[in-house]
Order: sequence, then structure tokens, then C-alpha cells
Amino acid sequence: MCERVRAGARRAAAFVWRRVRRNWWLDRTGACFVAGVVAAFGLSYYFMNVMANVASQRSRRIEEDLGRRYTLPDVFFGFIGRVELLWMTDMFDALLFVPTALLVVAHERPWRVVSRLLLAWTLASLIRITTVAITSLPDPRATCEYARGSVFTTFTLHRCGDAIYSGHTLIFVVCAMTWASFAPRTAAGRALTAAAWALCVAGSLVVIANRAHYTIDVLLAWYIAPGAWHTVAWFWYWHVTRKGRLLRIEFPVEVGRHRDADSPALCQRRRVHLGLAQDGTPYDAVALYLDVVRGEAAPDKIVACEPPPPPAESDVA
Repeated sequence: MCERVRAGARRAAAFVWRRVRRNWWLDRTGACFVAGVVAAFGLSYYFMNVMANVASQRSRRIEEDLGRRYTLPDVFFGFIGRVELLWMTDMFDALLFVPTALLVVAHERPWRVVSRLLLAWTLASLIRITTVAITSLPDPRATCEYARGSVFTTFTLHRCGDAIYSGHTLIFVVCAMTWASFAPRTAAGRALTAAAWALCVAGSLVVIANRAHYTIDVLLAWYIAPGAWHTVAWFWYWHVTRKGRLLRIEFPVEVGRHRDADSPALCQRRRVHLGLAQDGTPYDAVALYLDVVRGEAAPDKIVACEPPPPPAESDVA
């Protein structure tokens, strides 16, 4: 029994090490890029906290000027009953973030998922930096706390003035977009993606019910986060994937291979579609054909870039 356990542990360790070497190992360029992305994300989150503190201190001055706390009218406040369960907003963060982290670990191109997720999150956070302290709104919740002390060193949860737009909803939507883009295209993957979107909607309603944000703050997060996600996706496709850059992040195993189960023919078709050689070098197929016609390139250059012929009927049978 003990010998079987040790053998199983050795096989598991070998599998993990093989996975790390194949899918997680980065070259110097990839490591520098990921480090830059993580640093940009950290800086954006820090300065978002700074600007939220500025907004909180301004919110206190608004209350002092009015002599009381005032809440703006909100249509959804009339439909959604008020609760005092602020911990639930953080719980929904965890309910979405932890499975998303597990998706990253299980994915066969993990650094690509991490980079895309953090870049979209960073872009949305930069937008929030420019909005949270520009226009100050009366707080929707009378029990919020004002940030005190230096705006650069104070960290307060659920502070006053932290309104436009909802940071919690931003996390919900970015995690759900990660599932929509990178979950396996299987029945289980689709079910988990649907569950992520359901949690996203439920978490947004919990944010409104707790009066942590106005409805407009939640709606803005729903508008901005997908926009940031698709902006990063567009830029990544045209300036990373199509240019053959960051190959250890984009294609850690083989150029054109998304999953270990992909066939060589499928990988080759992807390379032709992207205009990438097997080593990741970009090429222009039309220009290559013209060079061959003019006698400026050898015909075998075209053969090397063409997809393999379809299998014969006998092969299919």
C-alpha cells in the first residue's frame, strides 16, 4: 500500500514538473513582459486606492458643508431591498476569483491568460483612477467610513466617496470574461462559464442591495470592463499573435498549438492563417508567391508554408 502511494506521488510530481517545463517555463523576454504586466497592475491598483482616498476626503467635506448625509435618488434602490451584509460583496469576489485562478492553473497557455486578464484589469483600473475622484457623489450608504490620514498610505475597505465606478463589479466582470474567453469548449466548460456569469449578475445585485454603490456605478463597470477586455484582445491578436511575438507566452509548446490534443494538421492550418512559419517568423503568403513567380525565392519556400493536403478517403476510413 505504501509503495503504491509513493509511486502515485512520484507520478504526480513528474506530471507537475513536466507541466511546468512545457507550459509555465518562460524565456527572458516572456519573464520580463510578465513582470512588467504585474508591475503595471500593482501600480494601477495602488493609485486607484490613492484616488479613492482623495474622493473619500472630499466626500467628508461635502457632508460637512451640507450638515448631513444625503443620498441621490436611484431607481433600483426602490426595487432592491436594503441589506447590511457588506461581507457578501467580498465573498462574491472570492467566489469568482478563486475558480478563475484555478482555470489559469489548469490552462495549457497559462501566461497568456494571466497577461490578458491583468492587462484588461489594469486598463479598467486606469479608467477608474480618472473617474473616482473627478466627480464626487453623496454616498449611497450612511454607515460608510471616511479615509483618514495620508491618501498615499491609507487602505480602507468600503470607504465613503469610492463611487464612480464599482471596483467590485469590475472584478466580477473581468473574471466572467476570462471564463467566456478561455474556458474549455466542452459541456462542462460552458456550464462553468454560465455559472460565472450568474455569479457576476448576483454579485452586482448584492453590491446594489448593500448600497455599496449606486446602480450607475455598477452599470458603468459592466460597460467598461468588457470594453477593456476586448481592447486588450484586439491589440494582443494584431500585435502579439500575428507578429509572432512572446512565443513562450502565446504558444508555449509549439507555434499554432492551443492544446496538447490538437493535431499537427490543425496547428499547421493555424500557422497559415496567422501567417507564421513553424519557428514563429511572420511571412506574407502573397508576397512569397510573387517572389517565387519572379524567381526570387525557391518553390520549396511555398511548400514549407502550405497546409498539408486533406487525407485521402482510404486514410479516413
